[in-house]
Amino acid sequence: MEMPIRTLQEMPEIYGQADKDWIIQQLERLTPAVRQKAVLRYAAVYQEAFDAEPISYRKENRARHEANTRLRLFVRNQGRALQGYTAEPPLAGTQSRS
Repeated sequence: MEMPIRTLQEMPEIYGQADKDWIIQQLERLTPAVRQKAVLRYAAVYQEAFDAEPISYRKENRARHEANTRLRLFVRNQGRALQGYTAEPPLAGTQSRS
């Protein structure tokens, strides 16, 4: 399966090689403007988590976990908003429905 060139060029600067296909799949669900924001933040979160882990053999796993978790949640939340899944804010003084 061949990936679009535009997506491969927009990969984060640093990421786990085992996550490459998954990252591409997630990024393709976003608009180009939002995708660039996600790529920059992914690399920043990866690097922060990598540097924060004191045990050398756990560094890459911790960085991958933190960056991938953030990307997954971002894509889920942003993707729903981009598709128009938003809720009306509650009116003041009314009870919220559960």
